[in-house]
Amino acid sequence: MATLKLKFRPSSVAGEAGTLYFQLTHRRTVRCLHTDYRVFPVEWSEKLSAVRVCGTAERRERLRLIRSMAEWEQKRMAAVMVRMERAEADCTADDLWCALERLPAALTFFGFVRSEAERKRQMGREGTARTYVNALRSFSRFRQGEDIAAEALEADMMERYEAWLVARGLKRNSSSCYLRTLRTLYRRAVEAGLTENRNVFRHVFTGVAGTAKRALPLRYVKAIRRLDLSADASLLLARDVFLFSFYMRGMPFVDMAYLRKSDLRDGMVRYSRRKTRQTLEVVWENAMQDIVDGYAHLTAGSPYLLPIITRSDGTERRQYERMERKVNRGLRKIARMVNLPMPLTTYVARHTWASLARDAGFPLSVISRGMGHESLRTTQIYLSSIDNAAVARANRLMIEQIQE
Repeated sequence: MATLKLKFRPSSVAGEAGTLYFQLTHRRTVRCLHTDYRVFPVEWSEKLSAVRVCGTAERRERLRLIRSMAEWEQKRMAAVMVRMERAEADCTADDLWCALERLPAALTFFGFVRSEAERKRQMGREGTARTYVNALRSFSRFRQGEDIAAEALEADMMERYEAWLVARGLKRNSSSCYLRTLRTLYRRAVEAGLTENRNVFRHVFTGVAGTAKRALPLRYVKAIRRLDLSADASLLLARDVFLFSFYMRGMPFVDMAYLRKSDLRDGMVRYSRRKTRQTLEVVWENAMQDIVDGYAHLTAGSPYLLPIITRSDGTERRQYERMERKVNRGLRKIARMVNLPMPLTTYVARHTWASLARDAGFPLSVISRGMGHESLRTTQIYLSSIDNAAVARANRLMIEQIQE
C-alpha cells in the first residue's frame, strides 16, 4: 500500500526558509511532490512531521494557514491514491505520482470565495458576486486577515463568528445574511472537493427573523401619489420611481434601471429579472405610460424606459447604484412629508404591492407569480396553471385603488 508523508528540505543557504514536499512511497519506490510552502527549520517538527506554529502574530497566522493547507492537500492526495489502488491493483509509483501531479492547485477558503465571486461576475451576476465579496470581507475581519483552508472550518468557529457579528451591533437578519452566504460558499467548496461536508453551520442562525412591517397602508400610497412635487425634480423622480415599481407589481430597482423600450410591445412588458433570470410579463397600464411620458425628454436617445441609466459606456452598474441612493434619499424626505411612521425606500413598494394584493383577497399563488418569487416553494406547483390574465386583473385593481 502506498504511503504519503509531509517532509521538510532545509535551504542550502544559511538563514533562508526551506521547502515542504510530499514523499510518495510505493513498493519501495520513492517519488517527491513539491509544494510552494516555505518554512524555517525552527518552524518544522521532524518528530510530528508537521509545521510548528511559532514566532510573531503575523508569522503564526501564516504558519497556521500553511499547516491547514498542507493537511488538506495530504488528505486529498491520499484519497486519490486509495481510489487508484482499488481500481488498479498493479498501478506503479509513477502512475500515482502522475495522477497527483495533475491535481489542480489547492485553494484556500478565501481564494475559493474570490474565485466564486469572479465566476458570478463572468456570468453577469454582479449582485451575487458583491454579496460573496461582502461576506468574505466580514469573515476576513473576524479572522484578522488570516486565511484558512475549507477543511479547517469548524462549527465552533462559526459560532464565534456569529457572536462577533452580534457584538458589533448587527441585527439578527444581517448576521444571518453573512452566515447564509458563507454556508452557500461552503457547500460549493464541498461540491468542488475542497472539504467533506461537516455541517459547520449547524449551531448558528441562518434563517430569516421577523422584522418590522415594511408594507404601507393604502392611504399612505395614495398620499404619496397626490403630493405636488413639481417644484423639485429629484423628489418627483423619487416618487415616480416608487409608484412605477408598485405599478409593475413591486419591480426591483435594478430591473427598472435596465428596463428597455424594446421590452414594451403589444401592450405588454416582457423582461428577465436580473437576480433570478426569470422572465416576467406585465400588462402595460395607462399609469405606467404616464410616468414614462413624463421623462420622454430625458430618454429620447436612450434605449431605456426610465432616466436611471443615461449612458451606455460600461458604467451602467455605477449609474444605477448612484441613482438608487439618490432616489432613496428623496423617498426619506417624502416619508416625512406624509408623516410616514417608517422608513421609505424603493423596496417598500415591493412589500406594499404584495401586502395590498393579499388584503384584496388574491391567492398567494397569484401574488407569487406576479412578483416573480421563485423562493415560495409552496406556491410553485400552482404557477403553471395560473392564467396571466388573473395576474393582470390583480395588478389593474391595485392601480385603480390608489388612483381613486
